Amino acid sequence: MISIYHSTARARKIATLDEAKAGAWVHAVTPTEQELDRLSQQFNLDRDILRDAIDPHEAPRVEVSDGTTYVFARYCRPEDPDIPTEPMLIIYTNNNIITVMRSDDSVLDDLINGNIEVLTTQKTKSFLYIFAQINRSYRQQLQKIAKQILRFRSQMRQREASSSDLLKFIELEEDLNEFLSALQPQGIVLNALESGKYMRLYDNDRELVDDIMLNTNELIEQCKSRLRSVVNVRQAYDVIATNNLNKIFKRLTTLAIFLAIPTVIGGLYGMNVELPLADHRYAFYFVLLIIFSSVFITAKIFSRNKWL
Repeated sequence: MISIYHSTARARKIATLDEAKAGAWVHAVTPTEQELDRLSQQFNLDRDILRDAIDPHEAPRVEVSDGTTYVFARYCRPEDPDIPTEPMLIIYTNNNIITVMRSDDSVLDDLINGNIEVLTTQKTKSFLYIFAQINRSYRQQLQKIAKQILRFRSQMRQREASSSDLLKFIELEEDLNEFLSALQPQGIVLNALESGKYMRLYDNDRELVDDIMLNTNELIEQCKSRLRSVVNVRQAYDVIATNNLNKIFKRLTTLAIFLAIPTVIGGLYGMNVELPLADHRYAFYFVLLIIFSSVFITAKIFSRNKWL
């Protein structure tokens, strides 16, 4: 679906148009092949680059073709369990800003609904506001991840984590790695855009670019910090689980040794041969005394050496 939005300094409320004109923002969501062909023909866009926009694994980068700048970015989409980030193509032409998204998501809804004022005739600012919304999607998810990490830590103190808890924690680690793999190249893209080589930047625009770059770097550092926390908690749980397992094996080994003593002594006195005290009326009690004494002495030795 292709939607066309327009707003100016005089008419600041964003309006929906039927046909594109200079200064309009063209927004394509889950475009069909026919819609991609239409965009390519109407705005003289590279058809192959447009096709890359619907590739779920497309990496952030910037390209220039026939005077048009194509910027690939990835925004946060935690609802998808397989790929927590989605690609977005932002196209900067002489007359328009064009965005192409392969999924119908709410990442740009604040701009479309007017919650954040954007003047589509100011193409560079509109372009940067879109990037700011992409960063916002990561910030919101990182805040949720921070709470999940704290919740998991408290659960570890109160009870043993289940397999499902550990699986969710490993998924958090994978998501954070995915965020880093998207944010780091996006930081490089912003550095390239700051040079002014790919689009015209005014003084106010440069300040906005600096703010977005700073915000992106902060997000990268937050991802790294959350990732270290996840790894540390996971490693701590591995150590705790290994220590508990060692204790269990230690107890089982000790129990096996204690059980072996009466088994050996009972086995000796169960043989069909002549044995000491075999004819004594209290032989059974002597054997029990030997067994309990041996177990008691063994327990004392284990206790003194802290083997229990």
